[in-house]
Amino acid sequence: MSLGLHENRQRRRRRFWWGVTKWSLALAAIVAAGAYSYRIGAQLAARDVTKAEQRIAELSEEVSGLERQSAALAAELAKSKESITAWQARYEKEVPTGFVRELMSMVQQKLRAGADEERLAFLISAAEKPRTCDDQPETKRFIVTTSLQKGANDAVSFADRSITVTGNGTAARDANGNIEAWFDPNQPISVSFTALGGKSVTAEGSLPLHHSVVVGSNEYRFTVLPGARGFLSVTADRCDYP
Repeated sequence: MSLGLHENRQRRRRRFWWGVTKWSLALAAIVAAGAYSYRIGAQLAARDVTKAEQRIAELSEEVSGLERQSAALAAELAKSKESITAWQARYEKEVPTGFVRELMSMVQQKLRAGADEERLAFLISAAEKPRTCDDQPETKRFIVTTSLQKGANDAVSFADRSITVTGNGTAARDANGNIEAWFDPNQPISVSFTALGGKSVTAEGSLPLHHSVVVGSNEYRFTVLPGARGFLSVTADRCDYP
C-alpha cells in the first residue's frame, strides 16, 4: 500500500517538474524569439534611420544648391535691371524726339535723295544766324503748260533773270468731261526753278507751294498761288544767305 502511494507521488512529482520544464522552455523560447525580433527590429530601424539621415543630407545639399542658384539668379536679375535702366537712360538721352526727330528724318531723306553732306551741315550751322530779308516781294504771273497749252507767256524770271520759273499742270475738264486748254488748280502741279547754268529744282504738290532757291549769297523765297484762269501767280522775296 505504502509502495503504491510512493510511486504515485513520484509520478506526480515528475509530471510537475516536466510541466515546469516545458513552461520554462516555452518561456525561454518566447524570450529568445522576442530578443531576436527586437534585435532584428533594432537593426532595421537603425538601417532606416541611416537611410533617412542620408536622404536628409541629400535633400539639405539640394536645398543649398537651389539657394545658391536662387541667389545667383537674383544677382543676375538685379544686374539685368541695372543694365536695362542704363540703356533706357542712354536711349532717352541720345535718341532724338519731337522736332529734333523730325529734323533728323528730313536730313536722312535729303541725304538719300543725293543732297551734299557738307552743304547740309553748313545750312544747319547757319540756321542760328538771324535772317535779313528785303521785305520787298516781287509778284509775277505766267501761263501753266498743259497737254493742250504750250508756248507764249509760260515762264517768268527773277533776280535779274538768274532764276526762271515754269510750271506744268493737269488740264482742266468742262462739265461734260472734255479737256480744256488751261490747267486745273485743284490738281497737283509741278513748278520748276532753273538757275543760270541750267541747274533746275522742282517743287511738286497742291497749291499753294513754297520753295527757296539759293543763288550765291542770296536766298529767294517763292510762294506759288493760283492766278487768273490758266495762270500761276509767283511771289519772290530776297534774303541774305546764309
